[in-house]
Amino acid sequence: MAKKKTEAEIIGENIRRIRELKHLSQKELAVTIDVAPTQYSRVETGKVMPALKTLIKIAKVLDTSLGVLVSHDSNTTQDYNIKDKSLFDKVRLIDELPDTEKNMILQVIDLALSKKKFKDLLQQIG
Repeated sequence: MAKKKTEAEIIGENIRRIRELKHLSQKELAVTIDVAPTQYSRVETGKVMPALKTLIKIAKVLDTSLGVLVSHDSNTTQDYNIKDKSLFDKVRLIDELPDTEKNMILQVIDLALSKKKFKDLLQQIG
């Protein structure tokens, strides 16, 4: 029987998942919220329960709500700014594909995103 996760572990996993979606490192987030990186790491691993003040800072930096950080539902889409919920469903399906097919799709997505970033950069310059 699997060990039931503690509240601290659930919160840590939620924070880690959202931080990774935002492409932030643990160190970047720790420095931004003025917490020692080692202490922040203990939050993400669920070894310590973060103080409410710390959770509020994390939520602000990750542009999310406290509700999402403490949620027991790891599949919530409410705070990822995904307006098209079918997109979220498609991402779940992609995640179930064999690695070779998943990697091909991710390469196409990376290419499209790089193209958009390049266009945005050109608009900023010119």
